[in-house]
Amino acid sequence: YITKINGIELDNTKEPDIDTSKLETDTTADYNHRKDPVEVENGNIVTYTLRIYNEGMMAGYASKVKDDVPDGLEFLPDNEINQEYRWVLSEDGTSIETDYLSREQEQTEGGNLIKAFDPELGITDTNPDYRDLKIAFRVKDPNSNTYIITNHAQISEDTDENGEPVDDIDSTPDEWNEGEDDQDIEKVKVQYFDLSLRKWVTQAIVNKNGEETIIDTGHKAEDDPEDIVAVDLKDSEIATTTVKFRYSIRVTNEGNIAGYAKEVKDYIPEGLIFVAEDNPLWTQLEDGTIVTTQTENTLLEPGESTEVEVILTWDKEAQNFGVMDNWAEISKDDNDFDSPDIDSTPDNNVHGEDDIDDAPVMLTVALGDAKLYIGIAALVVIALGGGVFIIKKYVI
Repeated sequence: YITKINGIELDNTKEPDIDTSKLETDTTADYNHRKDPVEVENGNIVTYTLRIYNEGMMAGYASKVKDDVPDGLEFLPDNEINQEYRWVLSEDGTSIETDYLSREQEQTEGGNLIKAFDPELGITDTNPDYRDLKIAFRVKDPNSNTYIITNHAQISEDTDENGEPVDDIDSTPDEWNEGEDDQDIEKVKVQYFDLSLRKWVTQAIVNKNGEETIIDTGHKAEDDPEDIVAVDLKDSEIATTTVKFRYSIRVTNEGNIAGYAKEVKDYIPEGLIFVAEDNPLWTQLEDGTIVTTQTENTLLEPGESTEVEVILTWDKEAQNFGVMDNWAEISKDDNDFDSPDIDSTPDNNVHGEDDIDDAPVMLTVALGDAKLYIGIAALVVIALGGGVFIIKKYVI
């Protein structure tokens, strides 16, 4: 059972409560102790206690005890606890074993001997008699969806009071057989850090000859994929028309460690430009990207979200038409445990990770003098980048 995290005793002990009444008719007592996983963070040092009881009528030694090294826990050979208790890592690195409680390692005669159980005494501090071992593991960064780590321990060799091999009445040492009482498990639940980002277009803002029209897209963060927002312009009115797009960016804490999105970055595509006056809380970098620290002091508890906005302007001088795909990403994050995001790397511009998302827009031109109307939305299906997308077209 786990006794300490980073050297601090657990508030709620998991020490077993023993009921030996069954020993009158059975060979195994009841050990009532909680098996709910203990919550830990990446990098925590977890100290386990292994308690070996003697339920039999013969004294003996737990000459060797074995513990597995599950994925997600790192054995620390130089740790003081592990050195004190003589834990040795196996050649394949999957288990550790100690002879600390053997007859050969006792400092005084009988010091490691676990006395026979005396049913007439009932339960006392020394009846049934026991000996303890301790192990320290470091929690490693979880890189899978398995956040419950189960650690197995068992007696791998036992001897009588003379140090000679002896048969356990109801267990086979060094074999994991379900139901035997010379083995037990303990679990930890790894708390993980995971921020995600969603981006979507909320408005198309069209200013034609000084008259502004704002079109709400109706898009939501949950749209996946979202419709492409397209604005159709008359060829004859391009020179007197300005088109802007308002984007919302939402950061959500999908993990179970509170943390911060210290910086959000936006990758401006060709065809759109950044106008500082429209975005006083954003800064343009030398490489053309823009960043904001609006959320740097917003602590996101698990499940919480925060949003920012950015406005980008169509670069009509360059006569850019077609699809312009704008991406935003969490570029800096932080939490009190220095845990890296479990499934994303900030500021790496890798599409497919959940801390980056895009929102496509499109500018098209209508040639000739056909009669067109403001605010008419048409849905057009196109193939783009190997996928099928819907264009939500606004005819101006």
